[in-house]
Amino acid sequence: MSMLDKKNEMLTLVFIAPASVIHTIKWVNGLVCQGFKVHLITQHLPIEHIHPDVTLHLLSIKNGLGYIFNAVALNRLIKQISPDLINVHYASGYGTLANLSQIKPYSLSVWGSDVYEFPYKNILNKTLIKLNLNKAKYIFSTSNAMAEQVRNLIGSDKQISITPFGVDMNRFKSTKSIFSSSKITIGIVKRLEHKYGIDILIKSFAQVMSHYQEVDNSIANMLQLLIVGDGSKKTEYYDLARELELASHCIFQSAIPNEEVPAMIDTIDIFIVCSRIESFGVAAIEASACNRPCIVSNVGGLPEVVSNNHTGIIVTSESVSEFTQAIIRLIDEPTTAIELGQQARAFVESQYSEPQALKIMSEALTNQYMKK
Repeated sequence: MSMLDKKNEMLTLVFIAPASVIHTIKWVNGLVCQGFKVHLITQHLPIEHIHPDVTLHLLSIKNGLGYIFNAVALNRLIKQISPDLINVHYASGYGTLANLSQIKPYSLSVWGSDVYEFPYKNILNKTLIKLNLNKAKYIFSTSNAMAEQVRNLIGSDKQISITPFGVDMNRFKSTKSIFSSSKITIGIVKRLEHKYGIDILIKSFAQVMSHYQEVDNSIANMLQLLIVGDGSKKTEYYDLARELELASHCIFQSAIPNEEVPAMIDTIDIFIVCSRIESFGVAAIEASACNRPCIVSNVGGLPEVVSNNHTGIIVTSESVSEFTQAIIRLIDEPTTAIELGQQARAFVESQYSEPQALKIMSEALTNQYMKK
């Protein structure tokens, strides 16, 4: 056991976060295995199995008002637990709850929409986010790009640690090579919302289809677009596919449980992330772990998790033509696509495996404790 692990065994960590999000469950389960005595305080019901050594505390008020009216209960819980460390997740909801409860000191982990979208809905939201970010003693961000976004909001004085999400390399792995079936599948597993740019993917696929209908109709007949997920734009995207006469080549599938995602990625040959906003790039690193070459937009954390022309291809955000050209290149150069996928898995294993992510988070938390 390392010295870091021995130190962790002495530390009681309170994790204040939504238990309804898979990343929360991964963090608390992993950190308890790192030696921390973990208490998860949440107003969201768990969606996945929580490690038996994690102590779960459910706050009584479950809706948005809970971020205000659970403050007294949170303060009381913190006094009872008397933790060495407090790590709060999301600068908007739980950040507000932590601020109102007057607990201190704590680190605040930003996730994405809380600093990229929420502050820009109105001036009240921006003021609230600034207050919450400034109240935290430390800030954790999953990417350098999101850390820069935080600095845009509150300046550069606050210390920000980069604590990326990790991938279970034993679950996310390829069971078949790309281009090994009778179909060439271009796809994405993502929520169907404007910020994720699924409309760009559909338009690009239509151009790819048109290209091969002109130069090689046999390839055009093999092409298939797979879109997995639900969201407010699902009907709009379905209608767009019909308008572009892609109905016979486009499959829309509802959102699937997390445990089914690796097998779904394995049915995709080229994985596309056309996001307009992306704080980190979980979908891209999961696909990369499955030996899938990824074509991604140059926004947020995506250029950090995809190495251009080494593990995938990075193109200009919103550029339908660039996505189209990149897809055609990988179809025309299958050896290149296979090499990119192989290099992608090696890259993720070295940078974003779950053990790597847990080590980074453990060190960030331990350093926070040592600076108290």
